[in-house]
Amino acid sequence: MKGRVLILTQTDVPESSSVVGGTIYVYGFSARVLMDSGASHSFIASRFASCLNVPPNCMPYVLDVSTPTGGSMCTDLVYRGCEISMAGVPVYVDLIVLPIHDFDVILGMDWLSAYHAYMDCYTKTVDFCLPDGTTVQFKGNNGFSTPIISFIRASRYLEKGCEGILAHVVDRRKEKGKSMEEVPIVNEFPDVFPPDLVSL
Repeated sequence: MKGRVLILTQTDVPESSSVVGGTIYVYGFSARVLMDSGASHSFIASRFASCLNVPPNCMPYVLDVSTPTGGSMCTDLVYRGCEISMAGVPVYVDLIVLPIHDFDVILGMDWLSAYHAYMDCYTKTVDFCLPDGTTVQFKGNNGFSTPIISFIRASRYLEKGCEGILAHVVDRRKEKGKSMEEVPIVNEFPDVFPPDLVSL
């Protein structure tokens, strides 16, 4: 079978007028979601899926997914009836596993049409209907920034065997001494100090 995904990276988002992004919860895990009307199916990042306590199912066929760059990815794993929470409301979706990086979940036309979703890309909102006829509005993010991961979520990833890297960054610019012009009294006597004394 053939599938299609329109956007795979955050750099593609500003150029598109058919997506809304934000945060949802998948089985209690915070996930960066992209609602993409150009995607035929809904997808979950393989690295994110590996941290869930739910095993995937094998599809009876291999799905060949066309990417925006003209390439393709093949997969046969799916999380059926995955519970996701949007605007505090639980809804369900089949999520196909793909090795995507910038997003945890991409919700495509299969989910958007099933919930009669109306996407307003200007206001970054998506109105969708529950089975009982109730309409719920999801408010997306106006921009995409660098994701911040919580300590609890990082701990869960590590417990599941995900690889973690701890970085310690020091801003050496703050350690630099004051220039002579910034030191009171000293700045009044520039002739007294040698020219190679650039800071104190």
